[in-house]
Amino acid sequence: MAVKINLLPPSERQPRWPVNQLMAVGAIMIVTVLMGIVGFQKYTIWRLEHELAVAQQQYALLQATQKKMLLGNSKNQQAAAKTGLLLTLTAERKSWYTILNRLAVVTPPQIWLTELTGGDKGSLQIKGNALTYPDLVTFLQLLEQDELLTTPQLAKAEQDAKLAITRFELTVKIKAAQP
Repeated sequence: MAVKINLLPPSERQPRWPVNQLMAVGAIMIVTVLMGIVGFQKYTIWRLEHELAVAQQQYALLQATQKKMLLGNSKNQQAAAKTGLLLTLTAERKSWYTILNRLAVVTPPQIWLTELTGGDKGSLQIKGNALTYPDLVTFLQLLEQDELLTTPQLAKAEQDAKLAITRFELTVKIKAAQP
């Protein structure tokens, strides 16, 4: 170990702490920290730009799917609106299947129906043949008592002597559906 002897007067002697060296080291440390901060910020910006590019690419890929989804939603809404309109229009109407099924239940074996025609304002025109006139009267009474068909009105009834039957035409009203 070497001993240094400083013979300079105290005002000209070098201080114990090397200020210039400490300032240089401090400046280097500050510059290093600032460069680290700037580097970290640049890395963060680069990473966020990369994530943004990936998100924009995914958005571009999903845009076609979104258009299809919106088109599908609008078609579903149109179908729902049409279904609602159809349900509103048919709420007070009976289906032909229900009417024919009910006529099959009500019609006795002595009556043959030859023609069914839908009339105006919920009416049904029925043409057919009966074995006898009393059988036709029984059929009319059954129609009056029915839950679906009401107010049967006999329009024509004529006896066919050749075939020994009674041909008839009548009009029946169909009851509206109860909500």
